[in-house]
Amino acid sequence: MPAPDSWGGPAACEPPFVDALKGLGVETAAETYVYGDKDTATTIFSRFIRVIKTALRFRKIVSAERFDLVHLNTAFDKNTVLRDSISIFLMGRKRPKIFLKIHGSGANFVDPRSIFYRSLIRYLDKRVAGYGIFTHEERETFLPHGIDARKFHFVKNVIQLETSGRVDNSAKEATDRLNLIFVSRFIKTKGLLETIKAVKIARDNGANVSLVCVGDGPIRHKAESLVKELGITEDVLFTGYISEGDVDEQLARSDIFVFPTRHNEGFPIAMFKAAISGLGIVTTRVRAAAEYFEDRVNCLFCSSKPDDIADKIVELVNDKDLRMRMSESNRKFGAELSPDNIASEYLEIYKKVISES
Repeated sequence: MPAPDSWGGPAACEPPFVDALKGLGVETAAETYVYGDKDTATTIFSRFIRVIKTALRFRKIVSAERFDLVHLNTAFDKNTVLRDSISIFLMGRKRPKIFLKIHGSGANFVDPRSIFYRSLIRYLDKRVAGYGIFTHEERETFLPHGIDARKFHFVKNVIQLETSGRVDNSAKEATDRLNLIFVSRFIKTKGLLETIKAVKIARDNGANVSLVCVGDGPIRHKAESLVKELGITEDVLFTGYISEGDVDEQLARSDIFVFPTRHNEGFPIAMFKAAISGLGIVTTRVRAAAEYFEDRVNCLFCSSKPDDIADKIVELVNDKDLRMRMSESNRKFGAELSPDNIASEYLEIYKKVISES
């Protein structure tokens, strides 16, 4: 489990998932494994000590009780491959089957020719009984590392809102003020700067829109400076980091979710919360969006270029019928991501992993 105060998707989706598993009668014990950094990154030495302590705590737990499976929330990049290898080694050989849920894979950034990482991945693959991944595109990035493809299982995240839902504003006219929202960590590859530029272009083209930027990160100052440079300070709001409940409240007051990411996304919680909320969506055809969304049904796909993002925003603003159809489609899709549905899907995967390996 992620630490309750950690940033990012796992802290939002894993607790209700575990509760739903328990509701199905699964005996479940939850332990903090993923901590996450905040504004300041944890030092390498502190990370190392934390990994050792966590692994030894897990070793004690799995030795004292009889579990069928250990489910670890992780990623697949240079840092987590090393962390998971150490953790699994220190847990000892007398342990349950291990299932790694990959929250966003960086497998394409791990050189399969590296003797060091090739050895670690081979070790992991011998001891891991199953991997949970989100998309077929992601699966392809694992194959050059020689991982047993039979161990891959396609999974989804639990997505739920802490609010009771949004007021349906999809029937707003183009002349009404439409509220755009961007929610993510503020890093270059997530598309925040491109979104701000697109808002300026869209407004210059007559779209009556404003933008709320939810989150924080290393490019926040640059984003705020860009807003001033473009002269749209009255139309763009920065909230900083806020709680998941407050994120839900912001989504409830919004009309269009804009997320022109070029990052190697896993299953972006905010984007799928936007779908549950019935928002129109403008996003790039990246991983989970490409896997689960259909163009002009759940979203308008765009490139990461501000002009194209602006074109899609203006189209959605001006086409009320499209916004209404998209809102309805997204609400229907969102219902599939309920805790009970996702927990049931995982339970079948767990049974298969335990029986086959």
